[in-house]
Amino acid sequence: MNNSNGVNFRFRRNDSIGTADAESDDKYISDCFIETGDLDALLDFASPKRIIVGRTGSGKSALVRKLREVEENVIELPPQNLSLAYIANSDILKFFEAAGVNLDLFYQLLWKHVLTVELLKNKYKIKNEDQKKSFLANLFSSINKDRSKEQAINYLREWGEKFWEETEYRVKELTTKVESDLKASLGPTMGDVKLDFSAGKKLSEEQKQEVIQHGRKVVNQIQIKALSDVIRVLSEDIFNDPQKRYFITIDGLDEHWVEDSLRYKLIRALIETVRSFQKIRFVKVVISLRVDLLSRVITATRDSGFQEEKYESLYLKLKWSKSQIEDLLDLRIAKLVRERYTSRAVKLRELFPNKVGKTNFLDYLTERTFYRPRDAILFVNACLEHAEGRNTVTAQCVSDAEGEYSSKRLVSLQEEWGATFPNLTRYTHLLLRKPASFKFSLISKDVLQDLLFSEFEDDLESHDPVIRAISDLVVNGKGTTHSAAQVLFEIFYLVGLIGIKPDSTSGTYWSFHNAEGPSSGAIKPSSTAYVHPTFWRTFGTRVAE
Repeated sequence: MNNSNGVNFRFRRNDSIGTADAESDDKYISDCFIETGDLDALLDFASPKRIIVGRTGSGKSALVRKLREVEENVIELPPQNLSLAYIANSDILKFFEAAGVNLDLFYQLLWKHVLTVELLKNKYKIKNEDQKKSFLANLFSSINKDRSKEQAINYLREWGEKFWEETEYRVKELTTKVESDLKASLGPTMGDVKLDFSAGKKLSEEQKQEVIQHGRKVVNQIQIKALSDVIRVLSEDIFNDPQKRYFITIDGLDEHWVEDSLRYKLIRALIETVRSFQKIRFVKVVISLRVDLLSRVITATRDSGFQEEKYESLYLKLKWSKSQIEDLLDLRIAKLVRERYTSRAVKLRELFPNKVGKTNFLDYLTERTFYRPRDAILFVNACLEHAEGRNTVTAQCVSDAEGEYSSKRLVSLQEEWGATFPNLTRYTHLLLRKPASFKFSLISKDVLQDLLFSEFEDDLESHDPVIRAISDLVVNGKGTTHSAAQVLFEIFYLVGLIGIKPDSTSGTYWSFHNAEGPSSGAIKPSSTAYVHPTFWRTFGTRVAE
C-alpha cells in the first residue's frame, strides 16, 4: 500500500532503528553516525580533549567506535582484560593500604607502564625476545648518549622483559615486584603476622606509623623518574611523526572490572596518566566516563589530592541539540526503509504524525528524552512496535508507546544512578500524581513524613542523605521542611527527574542542558519544580489542558 509520500510498505513486527548500546548496534552505528564536532576534537592533536564525559546513552561508546574506524593506529585496551583483579586480591597491598600507606604512585606507574609497553609493542610489532632486543639496540644507538634517555632504556630492559606477552602479564609482573619490595621493607618488624587487610587494620598506631614509613619509602622509590624519561623518549624519538598518529582507547570503565573502592583509585590514577601522556605529541589516550562515575571518583579520591579544575580542559562533554537528534533519526529511519522498501531517503517527519495533541511531534519526542541518542532511538522503536501493519506511525501509536517507554526510562534511571543513589526509585514515590509543575512549598512536612514512614520506616538510621535529612526534621525536630525537601529535589534535579525555575525572572534549569544548575541559595519555597515529561505517564502526573 502506498502512503501519501509514495513509499510502498508496511511496518513489520520487530522493526527498529537500532539498539540501546553501541556494542550491539552493528547494523546502524557506522552508516548513521552524526558528527557533532566531538570526533573532530578527538582527532585534533592540538586539542586537549581526550576524556569523553557523558550520561548513559549520550554516545560515548559510539564515538570511541567511530574513532577506531577512521584512524589506522588505534589500540583498544578494555579494562576487563588487564587482570586488575590481581591487585584487588593482593593481601600484601591490602595490608599496606589498611595501615594507611598511599599507593597512588604505584597505580599511576601501573597505567604508565601498561600504556608505554602497549604503544611500543604495537608500533614495532614486537612478538618475541629477538625483536625486543633489536628494538632496544636500535633505540639506544639513536639517542646520542643522553644519560636520562639511557635510564629510560634501562627501565624498559628491566620492566619490559616480555613485550609480546598479553597486557595482564605486565600488570602481574609489576605488581609482584612491588609486593616483594613492600614485604621486604618490613624485615622482621611484623614477625609471623599474616600480611592481609585484617592484620593491617589491627595494627597499633605505633605499628601503623612504622609500616607507613617503610611503605612510603618503597612507593617513593618506584621508578617514576625513569618512567618520565621513557615518556620523553616516546615523544622526542619514537612518536614524533605527524603522519603516524597513535591512539589508545579505554572504554567500559563504568563496568564492574574490579571492586569499587579500588576502581575509583585506578580511574583517578588513569586520569592523571592521561594528562601526563599529553607530552607525547602524536599519541592520544582517549577514555570515556559516565558523568555519575566521574562524580563518584572525584568524591572518593578527593583526599588524595585530586583537583578537578586541573582536568577540565581534558573533558569532552557530550551534548546534543534537537536538530542533531532529528538528523540521527532521519539517517536510521532512511536505512530501515531503504533496506526493504525504497532507495529514496525517507525521513522521520514523513512517517510520524505532524503533531501529538497540540505539540509538534519532534518537540514531543525530544521533550521525552534527555536529549540523548539512546532515548530517542528507544522511543521511536517503541512507536514502531505499535505501528505493525501500518504504513505510518499515528498519534495513537505514539501515545500507546509512551506508557511503556516512560516506565522503562524510570528503571533505566535507577540503573544509571543506582550506585550513587540506591533508593532513587523509592524517593520518586513523592512525585506520584503531582502536577507537572508545582512550588517547592507544596512539599509539606506531612508529605515528607509520609514518604519516610511508608518507604524507609525500617531504615531510619541509614546514612542515606535523604533519609537523614527527613528523619532529622520529622523525628529529631532539626532543620526546616524546605531544607529537607531541598536535599531530595537536588538529587531529582541532578538525575534529570525535574527542572528547576528558581524565581519568576529566571529560566528553567535542566541538568542535561545546564553545566551549572541553580545555586542552593537561589532555591526558595517559592521556586518551581517541573516534572520531566519522560516520566509523566509512569508518575500519573497531572497535566493542565
